[in-house]
Formats: sequence, structure tokens, C-alpha cells
Amino acid sequence: MSAYHAYDAIVIGGDTSGLAAAAYLGKAGKRVLLLEAQDKFGGRCGAANLGDGFSAARGAHTLYALDPRVVSELKLARRGLRFEGRELALTGLRGDGKHIVIRRDAHDTASSIAVHSQRDAETWPRFRTELFDLARAMRPLWWESRGDLPSGAEKQKLDRIARMGALAWLDSWFESEALKATLCFDAADGGLSVLEPGSALALVWRAAQEISGLQGAVAIPQGGMAVLTDALLLAAKEAGCELRTGMRGESLILDGGRVAGVQIQSGEACFAPIVLSAVRRLSTLLPPAALGIAHQRTMARRASLLADVGVLLTLRSAPSFGGVAVPLANRFVLAEKLEIYGSAEMAAREGRLGDELPISFVIPTLSDSSLAPPGQHILSALVRSVPRHPVEGWAVLKKDLATRVVAAIERLAPGLSRAISNIEILSPDNDEGPITVPHMLTSGAERVETRIAGLFRCGANAEPVPAISGRAARIAAAIAIAGQR
Repeated sequence: MSAYHAYDAIVIGGDTSGLAAAAYLGKAGKRVLLLEAQDKFGGRCGAANLGDGFSAARGAHTLYALDPRVVSELKLARRGLRFEGRELALTGLRGDGKHIVIRRDAHDTASSIAVHSQRDAETWPRFRTELFDLARAMRPLWWESRGDLPSGAEKQKLDRIARMGALAWLDSWFESEALKATLCFDAADGGLSVLEPGSALALVWRAAQEISGLQGAVAIPQGGMAVLTDALLLAAKEAGCELRTGMRGESLILDGGRVAGVQIQSGEACFAPIVLSAVRRLSTLLPPAALGIAHQRTMARRASLLADVGVLLTLRSAPSFGGVAVPLANRFVLAEKLEIYGSAEMAAREGRLGDELPISFVIPTLSDSSLAPPGQHILSALVRSVPRHPVEGWAVLKKDLATRVVAAIERLAPGLSRAISNIEILSPDNDEGPITVPHMLTSGAERVETRIAGLFRCGANAEPVPAISGRAARIAAAIAIAGQR
């Protein structure tokens, strides 16, 4: 069969992970084919059509987990990647106007927290130091192909945190509901509940990330998220990769216990001894027997009823919040009570929206005015614990969700609804979630390798927590290349 191999490697999925994987393989001298089912590359970083001069991504508007080695090794800065908002502060909005602003400066943050709890203000520097120290100790496991867990005191802390939900962990440090409710939003990444084990570890994982040399930072690319896609696309093209859109990989071609190529939906068969998949559900490309009984049960157990949903608002003017003055070029969390997380999760599991929803949002146009016409803005919101399979269907739920999100933000930004010119609700990704503690505590190699020789995962679900990173792509490409030497 080797005589019929048309390529050295095939990458399925043209989001940022797939593009990074293709670029690495091409740099290594491989003849690479990348297949993207949609008509554009980029996935969540691709453009959504909002019209009238607005430039918006189909998903995230911020980056916090982009692998520094991917940026350096693929020379993304030379290819146009710059950051306008280099570090966004995290602001917990409060109806009483006593907003909490969490900045890099521990003293400034403590002053903001002190309005709610002097004890928590004094505790904050110790918490942040311990969080960041443990996060750095976890980098070998999370950033390398075969890194190890930390030892000594860090291992003892890790063992404790891995068994805790984020809320329980934060309860052990703080008393202020305002502070804990703000921090909990990031703990619910990957379909996790803030009450279940893994969500505390998700906070550590997030603190281990680095953007523009700053640990735990959140940044906005200059020119929008499409700039990242364009930089990776250019890297893949210059590495000699063949890039095809509108080409859906229907199934994998197997030769005994190893991969031999990809059957495309059009009927074309492409052969290669290496296949890297960036698609969310690898199981859709394989017959059930190829997965093994244990893996089939794992996939069924991990089916998630919870989803994160993006909401884009185009505004004729910037919103204004009452209370303590806060910079609008921040990242905002709207979840005033801890009970909101639990009630929203319970409702979503029943296929409906909770009465109140945890919401995070940014206004990227305040950092980069090129994304909208002069004087106008984009508000990009992420809503947590939305039903993946709503009882009334997505057409009805989208209208209800838009109304809920606008009303929730308008309670703190009066007049918001009058400034809205357009609303776009983005359907949730077809995700496997939720993530598990064992998955988060495995090495990069264990997360990208499969039981089928030559087949690797390289997408967001091969990360410890799903995110726009490229790290799994880097690791998967390196292992695949090494295996052929």
C-alpha cells in the first residue's frame, strides 16, 4: 500500500490547531495535505459576517493560551501577529457599583477587594503567589511531550487541588462572594462545573499560560483574531503545504492497526502514513470497532449537556457602567452570586436556560478601533452553562438568549439596548466535553497519541483544557516526525 501514498502527512481540520500542525510538518520537509470542511480557514478565529464595516471572529476575541513556542518557531510576529490589548484586567461587575478589578499589580487588586473584605485583600497576594508558583511547576507536564508532574511541596498541593472543585478551593482562601463569583467564571472552562473536581485545576492551568511574556495574561490581537489565522496560514503556505477548503474528511483509511489515509466526502481517497486530526470528535472518522470498547464507553460518559455560547453585539456607541470607575478596555464577568453557576448548570442539564446566566464579555474595539466603523463598537460575550440540546430547539433559544444577555448587561449599563445595531448568536461547538482530571494530568504525548499507529490528535480537545493554543499541534507534529526517523 505504501506505493499509493500521495502525501507524507494529512491534517484534518483547518482551524488554528490544524494550520499550526501543517506548518510544523511542512517545515520538517513533509509533503502535507490539509483538509478543511468549511469554505474558510480559522475555525473560531474565522470571521463572522456582521456587515457594515465590522470585523468579528466566529468565536473568541481574546487569547490567553497561545503557545509561546508556536509564536516563536513559526515566526508569527514576522507574519503579522501583534497584540493591541496586551493585558486585560478582570473586572467583576456588581449591581451596587462596587466592582472588583483584578490586575497584575497585587496591591491595586487588594485595594479593590478590600471594599468587600479586608481579610481577602490581605490574603490575595499569598493566593496569587501560590497559584502562579504551582502553575509554573505544572508547565513541564502541560507544555512538553513527556513532561512530569511536580514533586515535593508542589505535588502535595496539586494532589489536594485536583480533588477539589473551584468553589471549594476558593472557599478555603476567601470569604467574599463578589471575589469568588468573579474568579469562578474561568474555572468552568471545558464544560466543567465549579462544584466538581477539575475546576480548581482549570484555574491553575489558566495561570500557567503566557501571552507576550506575561504569565496569566489575556490579550487582544491587533486587527482581530483573523490575524492569527492569516499568520498561521502564511506559515503553512511557505512550508509548502497543500491547503484545501470545502473538503470534508469522511473517514480514516486503516491498514491493520495503523492509519493509511483519509476518505474524502467527495469520494476521493488520499493516502499518507501520518494523519493529524484537529476535529473535535475523532470518533466520527472511525468505525466503532477501531476505537475499542473502553474508548467507546469513555466517549459516551463524557457527552456533555452544557455548552458555552458566544453572543456578538454591534453598538453605535460604547456602553457606560455606573458605580466605581473601571476602564472599559477590560475583561468583564457578570455573575454577582455564586448560586448563579449551580442554577444555570442544573437548568442546562434539563435543556433550558437558567433564570440567571454567568456572562463574560470584552469590547475589543476599545483596544483596536480598526474592528468597527469610527465611533462604533463590538461587544463580544461568552455565556456559560447553556443547554447543548435545548428542549425548544436552537431557533427559539437564540432569541431568548439574546434577550437575557442584553437585559443582564443593561442592568449595569443603562441604555445599552438603544445602542445595539445588530445581534449575532453563535451556535456552540460540537464538543466532546466535559474534560476530566485524568485528562488534565496526562502528558502531552498521552493526550495526542491514539491506539492507531500514525494517527494523532492535535486540536483543542488534545489540550489539558480546550483553548486556542497550538501546543497540542506542536507536540503531535514533533512526535509524528520523530516516529518516521
